[in-house]
Amino acid sequence: MSEKMADVKPKPAKIERLENDYTRRLDRQQATVHHHQWLGKRRMRRATRILAIFAVFAVVLGIQLVRTNASLHHVRQEVTTSKQKLAATKATDHKLQLQIKQLNNKDYLGRLVRSKYYYSKSGETIYSLPGDHASDVTVK
Repeated sequence: MSEKMADVKPKPAKIERLENDYTRRLDRQQATVHHHQWLGKRRMRRATRILAIFAVFAVVLGIQLVRTNASLHHVRQEVTTSKQKLAATKATDHKLQLQIKQLNNKDYLGRLVRSKYYYSKSGETIYSLPGDHASDVTVK
């Protein structure tokens, strides 16, 4: 059956095309419609490409924004920790400065040495009572 179809030649069409204003106008309209369809597809492809490029940039910038935000959060935590350490160090420094002032005072230094180390002036006797809370020389 396929051999018979292959041997059969198509008959020439008995319809001829008229060349007049109407057919030319129809041709122009069809060409314009075809051109607009092709142009529409072309615009659609272009719009898709532009949107794809925009999406790639948006994803890259979004990732960058998230990383920057995480880094900022980490730095803020470090700043808070550093501020806390600074406050503690300033408090310790203040206590040490006060202690230095007190140690430069001879009356305070004499009382401290006598109470802590049971040191006495010449002719002075020290009595240790059971309720005394003076620290021992060996205990720090």
